[in-house]
Amino acid sequence: MFTKHPGKSIHNNVEAKQQATSVSLVRYWTWRYVMILLVMLMGIGLFGMYWIRMSNVEQQFQLLEARSAMMSDSFSKMDDFLQLGTMVTPAHSSEKMPLAPTENIPLQESLPSIPSEFVPSIPDGYQFQLFNVSGEMIYFFSNSYAEEGVYLNSPPKQNEVLSGQKIREKVDTRSGKWLRVGVPFYKHNQISGTLYMSAQYNEGRLPQIYGLIVVAFGLISLCGWAVVFVLSRSLTRPLIQLASAAKQLSSGNYQPYLPDPSLVKESEISELIQAFHEMTERLNQLERMRTDLLAGVSHELRTPITSIRGMLQAIQEGVVTGNKANEFINIGLNEAKRMHVMVNDLLNFSSMESGVIYPKKSQVLLEPLLREIIQQFNTIQTSTPVQVELEVLPSDLVCICDQSHLKQIFLNLLSNSAAAAADIIKITARLTESKITIDISDNGKGIAPDEVPYIFERYYRGNSHRKKKQGLGLGLSICRLLAQANGGTIELLQTSSTGTVLRLSIPCVSQPIKI
Repeated sequence: MFTKHPGKSIHNNVEAKQQATSVSLVRYWTWRYVMILLVMLMGIGLFGMYWIRMSNVEQQFQLLEARSAMMSDSFSKMDDFLQLGTMVTPAHSSEKMPLAPTENIPLQESLPSIPSEFVPSIPDGYQFQLFNVSGEMIYFFSNSYAEEGVYLNSPPKQNEVLSGQKIREKVDTRSGKWLRVGVPFYKHNQISGTLYMSAQYNEGRLPQIYGLIVVAFGLISLCGWAVVFVLSRSLTRPLIQLASAAKQLSSGNYQPYLPDPSLVKESEISELIQAFHEMTERLNQLERMRTDLLAGVSHELRTPITSIRGMLQAIQEGVVTGNKANEFINIGLNEAKRMHVMVNDLLNFSSMESGVIYPKKSQVLLEPLLREIIQQFNTIQTSTPVQVELEVLPSDLVCICDQSHLKQIFLNLLSNSAAAAADIIKITARLTESKITIDISDNGKGIAPDEVPYIFERYYRGNSHRKKKQGLGLGLSICRLLAQANGGTIELLQTSSTGTVLRLSIPCVSQPIKI
């Protein structure tokens, strides 16, 4: 009976939930831009409509004030025919009576004895009322029937008008909105009454203007959406390709298709693509190194095991005896030691990489220590003899380090030089400010240019045909970790087909020599 893996189920549920709640980048930002654009345009449009409407009202008020000033001037010219404080008598009536709100009497009929050149012209749709200083209406005129709510029985805000101010009012009636202005009436340069003129509010072409604004903002919104959609598509296209590449990486494909960063104009996205390129190359390199490591470790461990097994079996079956059997036993012991070194390297590197390194630092005279290391190297060197030269200036240099760590570093470096077919190795130590720099140069085959960036990477073994023997690819990685643990550094200065130079820097206690 099979059971469902809980971790996989949780992962699938999370992925399904993300797919259900997430939206594409283009859709996400396009809709938000459109909503923001619409809100901004609506705000601008409402403000614009309000401003246009207020401007229209202001213009009509100004027109009313101008016409009121003209009416006031015309009535001032009729001084001989109009006595303020009396009622106006219509032409067809012999009695003095005020005009009723529903009467419609032309101005010429109201003032038949006034010369025509003094009679003011009142346009259609206007309503005119004149009051004396006592608040009594002395004249009313309208080209249409007096609108209820517009006709005044008493002058509003008369004291303000009599003080020389102008007033403006908006009046709502059943037929619509009216505008009214009140201005002082002057006679002989003195205020002798108040004059009120009203006109129905005329929207004019405001509805057409509002429609044009709505259409214009609609077109702007549509064009803005189209522009943002196109820009978002061009901006997110490389991101979509990167997301696809990331999925391929998660599925084990370390060579996904990636856009060319040089063709992307946006510097941030171009840098992102370039970094992704480098990451994929790095992952691909690590995958190759992992594969090579498995193959190398299998080979390096299988070879001595097979050799030891074969030689022990030959001794057991009596195929070899005497001195030959002793030789086989020595070879088997050497192979076992080599296996022991490889296993120790793996264990030591694991502890070093996790930060478990506790160097026992002390002040060490450098030259004697280096000579001891060279002697030890010559003792364990079983292949072609290598000449190691040493130069220490000054000879009394004292470094601060862990002696065992320094020995391991130099034995690894010397072994690498010997493995690269070097027959001369030169070690040069000098004092540089507060550090000792030690250059290790050889005349071996060097390192291939394409391998240089990876020589300090763990498990990197390089091309096997360049070395006499292969290991686990941990030598230089261990050297770097040990150097860092002792407050130093190790770096590659130069390499070519004629040799390689590595530099180790470690702290010292001596003062630099003044030349």
